[in-house]
Amino acid sequence: MRIALMVTAMLALGSGALAEDYGRPTAILVSPIHEAQLVRGDDGKDHVEYELLVVNVFSEPVTLSSVTVLDPAGRELMRIEGSTLAAATQTLFAKTATPVVPASAAVSVDVDLTLPPDTAPQRVTHRITYTLKADSELALMVGSLEVDAPEVAINRRPAMVIRPPLQGNGWLATSACCKPNVHRDERIAIDGVRIETGETFAVDWARVRNDRLFDGDGKRVEQYYGFGEDVLAVADGTVVSIHDGMPDQTPFVFMVPKSKADYGGNNVILEIAPNVFAWYAHLRQGSLTVKVGDAVKAGAPIAKLGNTGPSEGPHLHLGLIDKPDAIAGRSLPFVFDSFTLVGTIDFDASKGDRLVILPDSRQVRFAYPLYGGIQNYP
Repeated sequence: MRIALMVTAMLALGSGALAEDYGRPTAILVSPIHEAQLVRGDDGKDHVEYELLVVNVFSEPVTLSSVTVLDPAGRELMRIEGSTLAAATQTLFAKTATPVVPASAAVSVDVDLTLPPDTAPQRVTHRITYTLKADSELALMVGSLEVDAPEVAINRRPAMVIRPPLQGNGWLATSACCKPNVHRDERIAIDGVRIETGETFAVDWARVRNDRLFDGDGKRVEQYYGFGEDVLAVADGTVVSIHDGMPDQTPFVFMVPKSKADYGGNNVILEIAPNVFAWYAHLRQGSLTVKVGDAVKAGAPIAKLGNTGPSEGPHLHLGLIDKPDAIAGRSLPFVFDSFTLVGTIDFDASKGDRLVILPDSRQVRFAYPLYGGIQNYP
């Protein structure tokens, strides 16, 4: 009754001012988490990556229907809807995928705008549609179930070119940009004033042979094909941070970190350019060959691939960040100068420890290794 009376009063107050357009109420408030970032993928396309923060200001759920990305002239570049929108819309830290924004709550919508090379505009805007429940008493407040916002600037600066951190054949990007996954969707509030996305372009690599990642039951690190492989410097740089001494974990047993430094297990941070840091994580116990202050050359071994910290199986985590802090830094896009793409994983069809690989053999230059790809590195 209280809500109904409130709506009636609002309509009565507004009836005398219909000739003026002072704006219209909406159930959601939408803003970019930060500017969009661009990277050339190994599919030959430019991927524009950003997140939209959607806040439900109502006391009942709101369901997102579609997100349309528009260029400055109003031309449609992309529409996200259906199951794709459901997967891309997530609660902020828990990463629960749902198109329903709970009452007085917030979600993030991943946008992976895929464009032909060198065609990204300087900025984009959006048309977002949503629905309310059928018997909503608040629906009378809303003039239209559509929001024409927000505007997002695109940083079109070329991604940094680095060398691969591994050598040899069969390296699978088990987590990477640009589809929703554990790294693409990392969002952490910093100082109460911003949300940082520290792992948007970070990659996890595990080694594949035939259709498997390991021999036997995979309960020992030594059974994994990538365990103990050399980890290499991706560029000339200086070691600014190390964390060592953590034991390699039993696969499939998730370790609970006891400090902020433990999240990456044994790890190394290299400064490779002003405000550009390469973070290597989950390194093998006792394998680090560098110390803080050391200068390293591109391609030099700095450690070995391990399974330390919160890791369920041996892999290498590598990402570029703009601060020497894997939690508070922002992920930066990068490309490798050269590699061979030999296939991609069909994650939906893969079962248990058996991978379904779609062959796709071709040479790639100056591109980023997209999620699910298998690469051979020189």
